[in-house]
Amino acid sequence: MNFIKTSGLLLIICLATSCSTTTSSEIIDPVTPEIEECVNTDISISEADNIVVPHATNPVVWEGSYNDDTVTISFTTPVGTDGETETKAFIFDKKDDCLTKNRAYEYYNGENVDVSAVTEMEVSEFYIKEYIEDEKFTGYVVYTDPHDKITYSKKFYVEFTTDDFKVEITNFLLFEDCLLDKLPIEIDLNSDGIVDFNLTYEEVNDVGNRPRYNQYTIKLTSTFEDQNKILSPIKNQEPYFIVHEPPFTSENKTQYINGVKDALDIFYEYEAPYQNFNYFLDNTLTYSSTLKNNIDDYFIISMSLNNEIYYGWIKFTVNTQNCEAAILDTFLSTTADEHVSVN
Repeated sequence: MNFIKTSGLLLIICLATSCSTTTSSEIIDPVTPEIEECVNTDISISEADNIVVPHATNPVVWEGSYNDDTVTISFTTPVGTDGETETKAFIFDKKDDCLTKNRAYEYYNGENVDVSAVTEMEVSEFYIKEYIEDEKFTGYVVYTDPHDKITYSKKFYVEFTTDDFKVEITNFLLFEDCLLDKLPIEIDLNSDGIVDFNLTYEEVNDVGNRPRYNQYTIKLTSTFEDQNKILSPIKNQEPYFIVHEPPFTSENKTQYINGVKDALDIFYEYEAPYQNFNYFLDNTLTYSSTLKNNIDDYFIISMSLNNEIYYGWIKFTVNTQNCEAAILDTFLSTTADEHVSVN
C-alpha cells in the first residue's frame, strides 16, 4: 500500500516537473506559403508543338523574345515568290510571376514588290500550359486572322536563351523629325515671283486601319497643271515616270494625267505602340531605290508663257534614309519650243 502511494506521488511530481531522461524543445512546422500556379489548361503540349507548319527542310516554327516587361512569341510564313512573308506575333505582359495578354498583330513584309503593313489581331482565348520566366513558355492561343476572318487555334512551345532578350525600341523614326521642316520647297523657274512647282508632301490620315497610321507622300506638284507640266517619256503603258537621270532630253516627253508614278517616297507612321514599324518605302512602288543610287536626279518640265511653250528641268535630291530634301538647281530655256537636255 505504501509502495502504491509512493509511486503515485513520484508520478505526480514527474508530470509537474516534466521529468525526462533527455532535454526536449518545441518543434514548429514551417508554414509553406501558398503558390499560385501559372497554369490554366491540362491540354497536352510537347516539344513537337514548336513546329507550326511542317516541312522537310524549312519548317515554320515558333520563335520568342522577352524583356523586363513583356514576352513575345511569333511565327513567320512565306506568302510569295519574291520574299514576301507574314508574321503572326503575340505579346504578353509579365505580371506576378505569370503572363497576361497584351495584344497581337499580323505583319506583312512586302519586301521589294509590295507595301508592308501591320494589322492588329483579335485573340479570343489564351491558355498557359507551362511558364518558366525567361526560359520556357507553352500553351495555346485562339485568334482571328484580320484578313481572311477565319478563327485559328494553335499550340505553342517556346524555349528562350539569353540571346532572346530584346531591348524595346524607343528611338522611333518620325516624319516630323525627319523632313517636315524641309518641305514644302517652292520653285519659281522664271523668277517672276510666282511659284510654279512645289517639292512637297501630301498627308493622309488612315483612321479605319487598326492600328491607325499617317501616310506622307513626297512628290513634285504643279501650281497650274494646264500651264506648268511635269513630263514623262512617251509610251503606251503605265507607269509613266517623272524622275530622269542623265543623259536625257525633253524631246519625246509629254504630260500624263493618269497612271503617273509621282510618289518619290512614302512614309508610314503608326500610332503607339506600333511605332517601330514606321518606315519609308523601299520597293518598286516609289523612286526610293533610284534616289539612292548616287546619280543626279531631275524632273523635266514645260511651262506655257504668253501662249508659247518653254522647256526646262529641276535638279533635286531626296534621301529619306538621311532625311534630306533639296532643290539643287533649275533651268528654263529662254527660247520657245527649244528642247533641253542633260548629258
